[in-house]
Amino acid sequence: MNIYICTLVSKKNLKFLRSFLKSLDEIKLPGNLKFKMIFIINPKIRYSKLLIKRYLNRLDYFILESIKDNIPYSRNVFLKFIRKKNYVYAGFLDDDCIVDNNWLVNMINFIKQNNCDIVGGPQKHKIRDITYQNYYDVLEPNREHGKLVKWVATNNCFFSKKILMKSTFFFNTEFAKYGGSDQLFFYKFYKKKFILKWNLTSFIIENYNSDREKKIWFLKRNLRYGYSGNLIDKKIYGKMSLIIIFMKIFYLLIGALFFKTIPTSKSQIRASFFLFRAFGRFKGLFNYRPEKYI
Repeated sequence: MNIYICTLVSKKNLKFLRSFLKSLDEIKLPGNLKFKMIFIINPKIRYSKLLIKRYLNRLDYFILESIKDNIPYSRNVFLKFIRKKNYVYAGFLDDDCIVDNNWLVNMINFIKQNNCDIVGGPQKHKIRDITYQNYYDVLEPNREHGKLVKWVATNNCFFSKKILMKSTFFFNTEFAKYGGSDQLFFYKFYKKKFILKWNLTSFIIENYNSDREKKIWFLKRNLRYGYSGNLIDKKIYGKMSLIIIFMKIFYLLIGALFFKTIPTSKSQIRASFFLFRAFGRFKGLFNYRPEKYI
């Protein structure tokens, strides 16, 4: 039986592709399953095909072309492909990361031992300025190993074949510029009573990106999270979404005030993140849209 793992090779992350491919080529493989990487590539960046051929020596792979270089559209290209295949597990990884060599074995063991359908894992970050570690610690989900969750991100996830056998879900391409399509996608499976859990042992490490070691990047990121949160709530709650959105804005503002009273660095960062998410949600009610995906 096969395992298919998908990644979008994006133009903006080509500088990280070599390290990503090298980490994939060192991944430990189970003896009883066949592992295949599926690369989604825009025809405009054909150079990436040469890199894949050069740096992947051990792994089987397949390249699919996508006319659009965005996350939800490329994920759907993969879903259409995989629904015609015979496989046991599948998943998604980001192309700007280094994959731990035990990632695959740990995912397989976890999904078997925990009787779950979908697994998410953490993303760690390479940093040069240690002061930004607190920013990433607050930004990333803080979940316990084995914890039940309502959604996972496509930067690091793994799932059983049966979730696609029992659904026709696709990623919503309306979210291409704003993010959140993965949260909405996997939340649909949660509502269908599939079991989603968190696996701390299967981690990835995001490569160092100088653009992200700036306080303004983190604030803009949370502003965008607030906006995309509105879009997700509108899809989930329909006519009730406006009430839900105002409740969440109130919750975020109360949270910001609470953490502002705690004199620690992480609490101050969390307070500012809460405030900017509330601001993003509030502005989103008045036709505000982020200029680009951050």
